[in-house]
Amino acid sequence: KKERMQNSGSSSRLRRCFSPTVLTRPVVLLLLLLFVFFVSIQQTNAQWHTSGKKAAPFKARKSEDRSGKLENIAFVCAGFPWMYGPYQMQGDQLMKSLNEKYNFNTYWMMRGNNVHNIPPGVYTGREISNLTPPQVPKMPHDWDASHLKFLGLPARTKVTSVIARVNGAAASMSEVNDASKLYGIDAFIVLGDINVVYHDSYDFKVPTIAWVPFHYNTVRGSNKALLKSYTYAVGLSPSTTKVIADVRSDVAYIPHFIDANVLESAAETWLKKERRLKGNKNKSDREIVFDANKYDKMFKRRPSSFSAVETSQDGDDDDVFLVLASGTNYEGADRKGWDVAIQAFAKFHETHPEIKKHLWVHSFSSTQVMRDHDGNGNKAPPELAPQGVDLRGLVQEMDLPPDIYTVDIDLHPRGRVAAMKVHADVCLHPSKVEGFGMNVLECQSVGTPVVTTKFRAMEDFTRNGISVPPAQWEHLAALGGKWVMPDVKGVAKALAEIGKKRKTAEWKKKSKDAVEWIKEEFSLDRVAAGFDGVLKLALETHTNNLPFMLSKMKEAPSFAERPIFHVTTDVHPKQADWDEEWMLYHRPDVRVDYEMVQEMLHDLTTKEGEMVSLAFIVCKDVRGIPIEFQVEERDYDGVHRFNTEHPILLPTWAFAQAQQNFPYIHNTAWMLAGNSDQQFIKMFPPGAAQVMNPIEIKTYSDEL
Repeated sequence: KKERMQNSGSSSRLRRCFSPTVLTRPVVLLLLLLFVFFVSIQQTNAQWHTSGKKAAPFKARKSEDRSGKLENIAFVCAGFPWMYGPYQMQGDQLMKSLNEKYNFNTYWMMRGNNVHNIPPGVYTGREISNLTPPQVPKMPHDWDASHLKFLGLPARTKVTSVIARVNGAAASMSEVNDASKLYGIDAFIVLGDINVVYHDSYDFKVPTIAWVPFHYNTVRGSNKALLKSYTYAVGLSPSTTKVIADVRSDVAYIPHFIDANVLESAAETWLKKERRLKGNKNKSDREIVFDANKYDKMFKRRPSSFSAVETSQDGDDDDVFLVLASGTNYEGADRKGWDVAIQAFAKFHETHPEIKKHLWVHSFSSTQVMRDHDGNGNKAPPELAPQGVDLRGLVQEMDLPPDIYTVDIDLHPRGRVAAMKVHADVCLHPSKVEGFGMNVLECQSVGTPVVTTKFRAMEDFTRNGISVPPAQWEHLAALGGKWVMPDVKGVAKALAEIGKKRKTAEWKKKSKDAVEWIKEEFSLDRVAAGFDGVLKLALETHTNNLPFMLSKMKEAPSFAERPIFHVTTDVHPKQADWDEEWMLYHRPDVRVDYEMVQEMLHDLTTKEGEMVSLAFIVCKDVRGIPIEFQVEERDYDGVHRFNTEHPILLPTWAFAQAQQNFPYIHNTAWMLAGNSDQQFIKMFPPGAAQVMNPIEIKTYSDEL
């Protein structure tokens, strides 16, 4: 060992450098400290390895001017392409088509509760899937994600980090803007409800397109301002596009794509495997797909020979009229209309006992879906309670004979779900509202008729089947809109009509025509071409809007010409339906200089780049002396922590989210203050607000 060290020049030099004659004790201590610090940093970084060996591959992009460029496109969606859900599948295939046919560089930016734990960076699908500790469900080994790069969101240090509990699954405008700068993204496509991106900045820095499944017949509340903030809007159905056009003119209609070949191929692939099983050798495909004893364990008392479907004597189609009610079940408001569907089937059975029939209820619990959000994909969080309605309880309440229904609660392979749609006689889907209605179109695409509610997207897209007029409206106060109540008797009548006529030549022609219509209207090529055109239009619109963006204005616009806050003196403000980005509350006996407030707010949030979750304007009393901000302990009344003379500024988007639970303005302010870091709460200096004497109050109220 000694000879090897002597023969190594580098080793001897190293030995000399660390000899006591050269290295003093303080230097040794310093080096030890640096070594410990280095090890601790490595241990911290080791929490985020992409393969167990190397760190997340991210190097910040050099700042560059990408104005006018349209090369890098990011899709914003809940979840990842390989997770459960139609949005994920739509985004994946759209991005693939834009990449391969239109030469865009395509990226995926997830929004969700756990996405902010992913370090900033640009990842391949395998890299982001293999993060340790896991934050992303494992990508299947045979999944093709070569057309996508995945973005880790910038650190959540904006307002949304402190009001995330309002909706932690949402992204924010500031995060989209940060990502555009950090990764050089030229445009975003955001799929989801209008409010999945919060309005915590004035403008989008790059073209941002909202692809919207709107659920109501009018755009109300803060949705108006949110919808206007996007560069371009795209409706998923003609009725949604029409509603959006009442709010903004630059809107297009582009639906999701529907591919019957994919559905039929998936169904056949699944059936091929099932046909080989020992117990299925003498069964028809329908008997394999709708095997009640296999998929509904509740009815052990039924004989092993029981079958939900039968084969007719002449070897033709099965005699049993198989009614498939399939869909999600995670909303307490029962938006999918499960209650009406089950009641309608019971009424249909009561009025037409002569028709052989079977109701197949297929859904899955919200906890099963949440397995996808667990990093390992094994189970939902143990504290998560199931959402939705009690489907088995609903069926049993109808006192139906147990041999005419099956309740199948499970997440099945896509092939089996497709096979159910192919081999059912009708798909029962009387929702209260649909933004698009994937099931409705997928069933028709494989020739299966549907029963729907005649409202919005369901009315738009029912060609093979019957769309039943609703019974009445239902107002959703918590959601700020209304949808419809499906008609039980009307749905039962529709089931009977299809049950009697489905094999006629007239109905078969209707089915064939619908298949051809879907093939042409909802092709992936058509959807991708639509977005290629909309992206170019959005870039043009964004370029034209640049001089008018608040974030680009060096000086605050006049409050009289372009107010950035809505004014109210009501302690119980009306539902937020204004376009202004902020809301200002002040007491009727307090005079406020709106122009001064606008200038201070604009300068604070643009020139200084401050993020604000809540702001107070220090008010002076009638003598001109600033009033104490906090209430003295002896004067505390159990409600008001702040003296009510001080005007309050709130972001409209935050107020709209909090308003349902905190309608009293001082409670709203207290809630936002309690959920905000101190750095995001601002105090405007005295000078813009003052309590008036009685004579001034009369004059001021007349001015207002």
